[in-house]
Amino acid sequence: MTTPSGQISAQDIKNEFGETGEGKVALGSYRVSQTCGELTLPIGDGIPTSGQISYSNMRGKRLNIVVDYYSGGTISRQDNGDATMDAKSRYDNENDKVKVIGGLRSKPSSTEGKRVRIHVNKTLGGKKGNKNFCALRTGTGWHSNTALVVDVGGEGKIFGAGGDGGEGGNDLDAGNAGGDGSSALGIDVDASINVASGGLIRCGFGGGGGGGSGRQVDKGSDRRAGGGGGGGGQGFPGGSGGDRGRAGPDNAGDGSAGDLSEAGEGGGGGDNAGETGGGAGGEGGSQGEAANSGNGSSFGGGAGGAEGSAIRRASNSLITPLENDGTITGDMNGVGVS
Repeated sequence: MTTPSGQISAQDIKNEFGETGEGKVALGSYRVSQTCGELTLPIGDGIPTSGQISYSNMRGKRLNIVVDYYSGGTISRQDNGDATMDAKSRYDNENDKVKVIGGLRSKPSSTEGKRVRIHVNKTLGGKKGNKNFCALRTGTGWHSNTALVVDVGGEGKIFGAGGDGGEGGNDLDAGNAGGDGSSALGIDVDASINVASGGLIRCGFGGGGGGGSGRQVDKGSDRRAGGGGGGGGQGFPGGSGGDRGRAGPDNAGDGSAGDLSEAGEGGGGGDNAGETGGGAGGEGGSQGEAANSGNGSSFGGGAGGAEGSAIRRASNSLITPLENDGTITGDMNGVGVS
């Protein structure tokens, strides 16, 4: 629990921040700071880290706890699984990734009255397949009166995944739509967000639509050509290129994959002896450019996929306030987190 705002006892301080040895409460021992990634924090916000300290400094204070998304190398939800990228699951199950500031007590089983910072200071990637999929989620099940903060440091980057390119039209088929990009940060419960200078939160972009197949009939001939595959959307991971359509001589092109820096190109449509041609696949979406639809021929091209969100929230959660000195690319009003 947060310490009382009025009369405060040594027991109140010990209950919140831990004891300083043999059950004692030596105020000077709470005058500490600890660095986690880019954060240097006191044991509780507003408690002095040097100079004089008194009982009045300890009133109405919360223990600071940090969930570690700053140490180690790049990880993605696509490769590392849903639980790893759910901060509440990490808090509950990965004790080495939870830092209790001051080191005077073990990780609390309940976060009620505590301030928990989810600190990102490395690159996190998303999960393909749905724009509701978020690379990092706050998770649910935090106890009441938990002050939850997402702190993205200057080296922190959270990316949504790119959507896959649509398959080109096969024999007498329209091209398929490109997949939607996924989202970066999911806010399941009320939280504040801070993005430091250099930090980045960016949505994933949609895959290009597949090209439509072509057909030409005359003088007893029926010539057909497949559509090109759509390009994958920009993101991390990038969207896969769409397969080419199979028809006629089967010489349509596959779309190329997108990656973190650019979108994939659409594949060319098939060409059947110069008599008919399938439509080319659309280019995947990228920063500043929506995914293109596939070109139609005798049959229509597929639509380009939509981009995800930079920040999504559950329908009953609030984001207050947003402090942003970094870069946020993409919608911040999406509702629905999975």
